[in-house]
Amino acid sequence: MAKRKQADGAKKGDSAAPKKQKRADSGEPAWSKSKKKRMRRHKAKQKKFELGEKPMKTDVGAVETVQTVEQSSPSKGGAVVKKSSALQQSFMARLTGSRFRELNEELYTTTSDAAFERFSKNPQLYEQYHDGFRHQVEQWPINPVNVIAKWLVTNFRKQSCVVADFGCGDAALAQKLLETKHKGACPFETHSFDLVASSDLVTACDMAHVPLENKLVNVAVFCLSLMGTNLADFLREAHRVLKDNGVLKIAEVRSRFESSDKKKDELQEFVQVLDKLGFKCEKTDRSNKMFVLLECKKNGKIPQSDLSFTAKPCIYKRR
Repeated sequence: MAKRKQADGAKKGDSAAPKKQKRADSGEPAWSKSKKKRMRRHKAKQKKFELGEKPMKTDVGAVETVQTVEQSSPSKGGAVVKKSSALQQSFMARLTGSRFRELNEELYTTTSDAAFERFSKNPQLYEQYHDGFRHQVEQWPINPVNVIAKWLVTNFRKQSCVVADFGCGDAALAQKLLETKHKGACPFETHSFDLVASSDLVTACDMAHVPLENKLVNVAVFCLSLMGTNLADFLREAHRVLKDNGVLKIAEVRSRFESSDKKKDELQEFVQVLDKLGFKCEKTDRSNKMFVLLECKKNGKIPQSDLSFTAKPCIYKRR
């Protein structure tokens, strides 16, 4: 019996010896138990990914896993490329959203001159912000730019009209107005201002100091652009460039002027601020659940030079 066990042991030893010798011949060190365990886990994750399951690590880890699968499974062809593309797009979408929220918060909580200085030195920040902003626009039931453009075309298509778009973004309003024709010509002359000139239609500047003459403009527009801590400066500048019968159009997120305290009407407080800055609010539209639209005209008063005002910032929740 002892001899049989000894023989069996010899057989096992003989079978193991060649494997060990083979690794020694290849020049590779023998794997430890912990390394073997890690490799088994890694292969299991690869298998789950190939079956369509989501990796359990962070986004960065997920992208690394995708790249590993691509390298180790070239035979998968287009199927692996599609999976990696979808996963990388998801990762980039999260990264873009995170960067947008960070820049959005900065724009709401700093002065316009500080924002202009920073974005002028780093124009790529502007593009990063607007990449995220465009994604937000896609989720809205309506775009306020379209509402304002429709109002302008309805009221001014048969007469010449000078428009100043404060905080124009990618100049969507100017592009829409350029499409309007009356007797073969466009009746609109649009001046678009923002921190960075993203196209030939945009003039880069601080919105508290736009390069326009006094009383030149028929309509001044702030479409989701009352950002920063010196909003009163923007409105005083709009008052300066507007003609005496000019119109101020404002579209803003409703939550900026709404409070949980039902006795407090923050929108009415903003209307009172507008009055002190030389504007009479003639129309208020709260029909949309996301946005409020105001239509104002000059009230004959000289804007108070020492008045300051800051509305609640529109801060997106961090994920």
